[in-house]
Amino acid sequence: MTASAISLQTPVPSDFETLARIEAAAFQGEEFTLVAIGPSSEAGIAERAQSLLNASRPGVTRKYVKAVRTGEDGREEIVGWAQWWRGVDKALSAKEIEEKEKAYSQMACPRLCVDALVRGDEHMERACEGKEYLKLGLLVVSPEAQRRGIGALLLEDGLREADAAGLQVVLGASSAGEPLYKKYGFVVFEPMTFNLWEYEGGEGMGVARHTIMHRPAKPRV
Repeated sequence: MTASAISLQTPVPSDFETLARIEAAAFQGEEFTLVAIGPSSEAGIAERAQSLLNASRPGVTRKYVKAVRTGEDGREEIVGWAQWWRGVDKALSAKEIEEKEKAYSQMACPRLCVDALVRGDEHMERACEGKEYLKLGLLVVSPEAQRRGIGALLLEDGLREADAAGLQVVLGASSAGEPLYKKYGFVVFEPMTFNLWEYEGGEGMGVARHTIMHRPAKPRV
């Protein structure tokens, strides 16, 4: 499979279970995922699919893109996807932050989810300085399809939209994804490290790195 054999399409509702399965497969075995969310399960995949489908934020528009491989027999297979958000973040009130933190109460380790995800969103809000942005919520490629340019295709698709509109772009990167984003002009805004052994369920594990990265807006032509 090569990147040239891939087309980018908009997912339909029936695709979201597949998107959730790809995400679970891509991150299974990662120490951060095991501590924060726990092992993958059928119930967890179904719940994640529904949350992806229903995800929304006031004043922010959401966009999903799926990478599809079409075989010689004409059958299509989803091999990756990306989630983008476009809008303007405002600083959350204390009540809004509390509600956001409660949303992670059912995870394997709520404290790690809050430290990484809620605090990460706050760093991204600071990076955007109250101006309109395009935010990469998630970019995932199936394990068997990785290192074939599919992640770059998904990223480039969003960056074309950002550049056409003169928008800054912000994201949270894993240590594995950081080199790709740097190639496309992202710079480190806020490095975040987590000693997993300090969290419940992380005994004996190492350090996880999560980096908030920012790409300045390019002048519209």
